[in-house]
Amino acid sequence: MTNITAAPVGWFEIAGSDIEKAQAFYGDLFGWQFSDGSTGPSYRMVDAGQGPGGGITTAEGGLPSTYAIFSIVVPDVALTCEQIKERGGRVLVGPAEVPDSGGLVFANVEDLDGNHFGVFCPPAG
Repeated sequence: MTNITAAPVGWFEIAGSDIEKAQAFYGDLFGWQFSDGSTGPSYRMVDAGQGPGGGITTAEGGLPSTYAIFSIVVPDVALTCEQIKERGGRVLVGPAEVPDSGGLVFANVEDLDGNHFGVFCPPAG
């Protein structure tokens, strides 16, 4: 019953006020393993086993103080952001390249109802 779409969900991110508590909560609950992201210990990569990868962090940079979002793989983040704005949505953060990621570009956006989600383009290759 699983269908692969042209723009699949490829990432999730959970932000809260205390990354250590979040790591303990999700690790204990689901058995997830964590490692520091490319920006250091303020962003933890999640190894959730099967399914899309993810991260936990503390919210910053104009985002809500807590959130849980999904991110969709797109071929061009800047173009997708323009299309979101043309359709009445908002770009909250980005497009921006993740430092030391080899070229991963992302943006955090909102739909017409204010639902927060992400879009990203993995590094080429």
